[in-house]
Order: sequence, then C-alpha cells, then structure tokens
Amino acid sequence: MIEAERTPGFLHLLQMTGGASWLHMCIHNRETESFLSSATGLDKLIAAAMVSEDTRSRLRVHGQGVMVLLKAMHLRADGVGHPEDMVSMRIWIDERRVITTREEDVDPILELAEDISQGRGPATPGDFLCDLIEEHLAEVSEQVEMLEDGVYLIGGLLVQHQTEAACPSMAKTQTAISGFLRHLGPQRAVLQTLTTLVVPPLNTNHRGRLEEHLNQLLRLLETLENLRDRIDILSDQANRIQERQLNQSSYVFAVVSTIFLPLNFVTGLFGANLLGLPFADATNGFWVLVGLCLLMSVGLVAVFRWFKWL
Repeated sequence: MIEAERTPGFLHLLQMTGGASWLHMCIHNRETESFLSSATGLDKLIAAAMVSEDTRSRLRVHGQGVMVLLKAMHLRADGVGHPEDMVSMRIWIDERRVITTREEDVDPILELAEDISQGRGPATPGDFLCDLIEEHLAEVSEQVEMLEDGVYLIGGLLVQHQTEAACPSMAKTQTAISGFLRHLGPQRAVLQTLTTLVVPPLNTNHRGRLEEHLNQLLRLLETLENLRDRIDILSDQANRIQERQLNQSSYVFAVVSTIFLPLNFVTGLFGANLLGLPFADATNGFWVLVGLCLLMSVGLVAVFRWFKWL
C-alpha cells in the first residue's frame, strides 16, 4: 500500500482495530483507475465502476469481495445545503481490506474516518459496511423528521388561509421529498441482496444488522411516500383556497361595478351640456342630485341583500 500514498488520487490509508486496512482515493485523478486495477488487483469492471462519475445504487460480487454503490448526504461543506442532492458512496470490501473512492466526501465516510483515526469504529470490513450504512440512514432519518415537521407546519398555515407563506415552503418540501425518493428507492434492492449475500467479509451478525438497516430504510421510504401524498393533498387545498379568494375578489369587483354603473349614468346625464335638464336652474340642484345618487346606492345595496348577493 506504500504505492497508494504516492498516487495523486490518494486521500488516506487507515488501519482498523481488527487488522484490516482502509484505502480512500479521489476519482478526479486519472491515475486512480489504473492504480485500482493494477496495484490493488481489482477487476477492471470493478475499478471502472469505482471511478465512474455517473453511478446508481447497486452492488456487484466478484470473487471473495463485493462492491456496493450507494448515495448519501454531504452537509458539511456549506451548512445545511440541499440534503436531497446526494453524493455517491463507492465501497469495495473483502476479507482484509476496504477500498472507497469519492467524488465528494459524504458525511458517513468522514464520521468513520474520524472514529478509526482515534482507534474506535469498525474492526472488520463487514463492520465497516454496516457502520457506514447505519450512519447514512441515521442522517437521512433526521432530515425526514424535519420534512414531517415542515409538512405539519404547512398544513397549519393553510388552515389559517396563509397561502402566501405556505406555497414557497410547499414547493421546497416537494422537491426534497422527490429527491430523497429518487436516491433512496434503488437502495432497497441493494440492502435486500446484502441481507442474503454469503461472502467472506459478511457473517451472520453482519447480515442481521443489514436486515435491520433494510427495515429502517423501508420505514423511511414509506414515510416519504406518505409525505408526498400529504403534500399533494395540501397543494390541492392551497389551489382551492387561492381560487376561492380570487372568486371572492372578482365578485366584489362585479358588485361594485353594478352599483356604480347606474350612478355613472345619472351623473353623466346631469353633467351633459343640454338645455332642459332637471334641476339645471335650481339653487340646490347639486345637493338634490347627490341625495338621489345616495338613495339609488342604498336601494341597490338593499336589493342585493334581498337576493342574498351580498
């Protein structure tokens, strides 16, 4: 492994308490793929998959080891960021080593590197994989709980008819839910296969832990699907509230126009420059006209109320 430290894509080489080694490399260096396929003895297809930028969650068994590709969150670079924009985790494990590659470091990788550097953390490659998935799902669980709280908050805003405050949060929540479902959905098949996979790095205890992780993932997916349905219902509710508010505004404008239309006719008529108009020579003609307009307005309002249009 001394050759790895001289490779431009080298990031770290750590020793686990059980004697296995963990090599971590960057895929942005061209030498990484050739090093993986030559110096580490990985199959060329495995090495190519380990440095591929466009990955989907899957696994591949080769010889005595297994390659696992998953998506995980990376929140440390710029605070919260967009948790649903997950980054690929590329892991190879066999009996004596762990090899990981990164485009960007994900939080579970950083957590394990810190633990192993301090003499804690996983002792074997199988422990490493189980701990990595555990860290990954724990972070996702926190974000899903935040989404649940957000959906309940949106529902409360809509009850108060505060659509202007609810709609931006609703759009952001919909985007986050869709992102999580897109990345977590394919991981179900990966964990289902791992729970029944018989390879040297994974023993019965590991498969039992992976089964628990699978159950946790299934619960998260179920929760996300329920939140997606809930947010769709809230979106329809918000649309109905906005339509109702628009209809009410249009109705008010229609009523006001109906009231002022005859008044405009009367005032326009008396404002015409024609001889013989009523009250044209009367001293109090203007006030008589104002009173007539008021009386007409009150009469129109009374008619509207009689027909329950107001």
